[in-house]
Amino acid sequence: MSNNHSLFGRIASLFRRRDDPPVSGEPLAGRISLTAHSGCLKLADNSLEAMAAGIAAGAEIVEFDLNYTADGTPVLSHDAPKKTDCVTLAQAFAFLAQQDGVRANVDVKSTEHLEKVPVLAAEARVTEKIFFTGVDDKMVPAVREKCPGVPYYLNTAVRRSDDVKALVKKTVALGAVGINLKWKDASPQLIGAFHEKGLPVSVWTVNR
Repeated sequence: MSNNHSLFGRIASLFRRRDDPPVSGEPLAGRISLTAHSGCLKLADNSLEAMAAGIAAGAEIVEFDLNYTADGTPVLSHDAPKKTDCVTLAQAFAFLAQQDGVRANVDVKSTEHLEKVPVLAAEARVTEKIFFTGVDDKMVPAVREKCPGVPYYLNTAVRRSDDVKALVKKTVALGAVGINLKWKDASPQLIGAFHEKGLPVSVWTVNR
């Protein structure tokens, strides 16, 4: 684990400069942040063990998938859970509450019972530590209604013919704090256009 921690530290140091101007739009402000993706370091997806390993390796953000059991209990699962041993969102938030300086990227897979998220976050006192990704255009109304105050990134794909300026305008109009897209779709032009408006760019998933 020490080797991983050293690697994360070296990578992070390349991108953090004290004279960099801050970028508005919390929670990723003014610098590059490292996220431990679900199942990082070859551990089980959506597990507390993977989250702990990512934090120990130097990540500042942990990412997990949000879904629901048949009775509406929020759990960590990429697909609609068929098993009963999923980590619950309450357990994940309790774990997060114990981690100083760590945020959670909650990848929303369904908005059906999303109103339960802010309640659980408030109970665990992690409201200020969470933000959403996985939110596409159609999901925005439900996110804004059920989770007012929780920041969210707009999930999208980018084609060469896309008008980047129009995408920036749409992101702002939909109330998102930034954009979340596949890393291969990120270009210097796109990142520059978003940063000019104070909007961070989140990419997934850089494994190498």
